[in-house]
Parts: sequence; structure tokens; C-alpha cells
Amino acid sequence: MIVRDPVHGDIHINDIEKMILDSPEIQRLRGIKQLGTAFLIYPGATHTRFEHSLGTAFLAKKMMKMIRVNGFEINPEDYEKVVIAALIHDATHVPYGHTFEDERKIFERHDKNEMFKQLLARGILSDLLNELGYKSAILDLLLKKDPTMKSKGDLWMGQVINDTICADLLDYLRRDCYYTGINKNYDDRAFSYFLVENDRLVLNFTKGRMERSDARSEILHLLRLRYFLTERVYLHHAKLSSGAMISKAVELAVREGGLTREKLYTLNDWSLLQFLKGFPTKRAETSPIRQLVERFERRELLKRAYVLSSASLSSRKSRVEFIKKFNYPTEERDQVEEMIIDRLQKSTKNSAINQADVIIHCLSSSTLKEAEVLIKTKDGTITQLNARPYPPVDIKAVEDAYEDLWRMYVFANKKYAQEVGKICEETFGRENEYQPKKERERKKFI
Repeated sequence: MIVRDPVHGDIHINDIEKMILDSPEIQRLRGIKQLGTAFLIYPGATHTRFEHSLGTAFLAKKMMKMIRVNGFEINPEDYEKVVIAALIHDATHVPYGHTFEDERKIFERHDKNEMFKQLLARGILSDLLNELGYKSAILDLLLKKDPTMKSKGDLWMGQVINDTICADLLDYLRRDCYYTGINKNYDDRAFSYFLVENDRLVLNFTKGRMERSDARSEILHLLRLRYFLTERVYLHHAKLSSGAMISKAVELAVREGGLTREKLYTLNDWSLLQFLKGFPTKRAETSPIRQLVERFERRELLKRAYVLSSASLSSRKSRVEFIKKFNYPTEERDQVEEMIIDRLQKSTKNSAINQADVIIHCLSSSTLKEAEVLIKTKDGTITQLNARPYPPVDIKAVEDAYEDLWRMYVFANKKYAQEVGKICEETFGRENEYQPKKERERKKFI
């Protein structure tokens, strides 16, 4: 069977892989967009977890082909296990999953061990893997997380699909660029650097006892591409605002006891919105849940009312404190939101203002984990690309830039954004970094 993919071209699928793809657990991924709410900013970004899974399997095959070329034997059974694991690796995703899990921390991450165990405990996919005799091995591959120099055991198979630089990353970099219309890519030469040393997947940075400058520059390009997509797409302020709106609606529904992670597995992107709009509340017409979803559907997004970045904070410790208070669904975050809403109601004399009008959205501190990829150096040792205490200057520059993407936002209804900004300056004791265009132009003439 041949599947035509817009990113990779013809993808050949054998009978076993077709059965995996046809299982309801994988077909469900057709209804879950890869980039969540990004389609509101980049209209073409409607690609799904299904085609990403297909692409990850395709690139896993490509990686293993080059691993064989570079002298490592892979038996047909191990090859098939890695491909099946690649097809399954995103099966535990829920609608808008990264927003709920990574940004708002409402649920545990989809790739936690327990999620995969539950997925393969029962169902058609579980039965199919049992028949193939692969269930235990596939589960073992899916549970292996980013190995370090201290990790033990046969790791390379899991690394192909789940590591710092792996088939998963290499697919979504290309796919996300393609569907967002961003004219960037990486060279296929990157695949030629993969080899297996001491049962680990590493990138070969050496040739004839000399450092391969082409390997170094191409992997540095991958890191820069990852940074670029994070800056332009994944952390675009409108994507974060729209994601915060859907997350807030889900958060409120969870608190009222009508929504669980298990329920999310029965929903896709569209049906989740319908579920939330019909969520039973005392006053359905004024429900913040319904208001948030209906505004999201009309693209009436909350605007940036207040913004803090790393540059505003005197130290990394200060940023960590903000993250502890406002990244997770903490009691303090709720109290500050309620206080802002209360002050806004009084200043505008509008008691209808509610949780749909003000949302605190604080990003977590993140690192460019791709810079931790294992490499083989010219002296034959295996180390991390960004090995401490003296990481290469060019690598550290990208890492630092990536870390500096951190922001804390307070999003607000457009009508009240300016007033909310003033309230936040008093509340947080720091000047608002965000100035709307009109305000910037006004200050030019003062």
C-alpha cells in the first residue's frame, strides 16, 4: 500500500503497518490537530496527529536505513517494532493536548508511562499487538525516555522515535513549516550522521580523526530551526491566547466535575468544543465556559493586557517564583485572577465581567533539550553536544535565546485590556512591557 504525503511524498505501508493505522485508537488522531489552535493564526496549520504519526514512521525507516549503512545490523523484527512504535507514539494525545498539559498543567503529560499502559491494556490495538507478539516490546519502547550518558541497556530503538533529535522531531519540524507556510527546512544529509555506539543512538561528528564541520553546522541548523518555530508558531501570542481560552474552559469544566481525561479520549477538536458549549451550568447563557468557546469559534481572542519577560526580572530566581505561582493551576493564580476581575468590575461598574474576560497565562521555564543530543567526537568519546561546564559558544547562544522566550501574560477582553494592564502593574509591582501600537504612537508625540 502507498500513501501520498504532502511532506514526504509516497510512503510505503506493509500489511502489518496498515492494520495498526486502521485501528480506532490511531484513526482517532485524524480529529486532533498537530498544532492545536495555531490554525487561527496560520490558516493552513490544520494537519493532524495522524499524518504526523505516519511521517514519524517514514523517517524512522529512513534513520534505520542510514544506521545500517553506517555498519550496525538491525534484524527485521526490531525494525518492525520501531516502525510500529512510531505509528503509535502519539496515540495517547487528547485534543489541544500540549496546551492542557504543558502550558496550563491541567492534566499529566500524554507520554507519561501510565498513559501508554492504559492505552495498551485493552482495545483493538492492544489485541492486534498481542496477536503479533509485540505488545510487551512496543510498550517497552514507548516507555523509554531521553537517555543520558548514565542510562543503561539497549536504548537505540527507543531513541529513534523518542529522543532529543529523533524521527518525531524531524517530522514535525518539516511538517509544521510546510503547513504554516514558513519557508524553512533542513538537509537530508542530517540522516547520514546517525549511528549506534554502545547500544546508543548518537550523531557522528567525526571522520578520519577530524571533526565533521558539516555535521556540526547541520545539527546547529536544526537547533535554530527548532528555536525559530518556537518563536514564530508554538509561542505566538495569539496562539497562546486562544489556547489559554480553551484551557480555561476545560479547567472550569474539570472543577465542576463534568470533565475528565478519560472523557477527552472520546472527543476530538471539534466535538470537545461542542461538549463545552453544552456543559450544564446554572446560567448557561452567561457561563464563562460557553462564552470562552463561542468567542474562540468567532476568533474574538483575548488580547495582551500585561506582559513580563525575562528581561524584566532581576534574576532567574525571580522568574522561577513567577512560574511556581502562576504556571500551575494554583490557588494563588485563581485568587489573583479573581482580584483583577473584582477590581475591573468596580472600575467599569460592570458586574457581568467574569472568568472569560481575564486569564493569567505564565509559561513554564523551558530548555532546548535537542542541544543535549549525544554525539561522537573526534577522539571517539560519546558526549552531549552542549556538555557542561563549557558548552560550545554557538550552541549556548541558541540555548540562551530559547530560554529567553519565556513570558508571563495576562490576557483580557479587548474592551478592558488597557484597564487590566494598569491593575496588573499595581498587582505585580512591575511595569507592563507590552504597549499596543496606538499607545506607542501616542508616546512619540509626548
